Amino acid sequence: MNNMFILANESKIKIHFFDFLAPIKGIYFVGVDMPPVIGLDKSLKENKTLLRSIMAEELGHHFTTIGDCIPRKFYNHSNRLYVSKVEYKALRWAANYLINDNDLKIAIQNGIHTPCELAEFFCVTSELINIKLNLISSTK
Repeated sequence: MNNMFILANESKIKIHFFDFLAPIKGIYFVGVDMPPVIGLDKSLKENKTLLRSIMAEELGHHFTTIGDCIPRKFYNHSNRLYVSKVEYKALRWAANYLINDNDLKIAIQNGIHTPCELAEFFCVTSELINIKLNLISSTK
């Protein structure tokens, strides 16, 4: 966790905790003449796994997204596809940041096989584990 706060600080990203309405748990926002902000739901302080995963995804938006990807109602199919691609890029960045390829290989060699076991071992959500496993299998 500390590494993500250090990375955010070095990248001039402000981190703030808010009381968001469900289902929002995190948001990345950058505006004109202001530093980027990652907003995280206060409830995440009680769940290290979700906090790590969501904060990494929001950092992923900073490092992979150009332009506006604020959640909104979808008015057409192309808007929905654009937001899905933006979300996937951020999730892919998060999975690669939190789950090192070599560490994953070692975990599997040591008998940690299922996505649930791997998620617990890396202290991330099963969604990030599945993304990482798909990334590795698509490069073979």
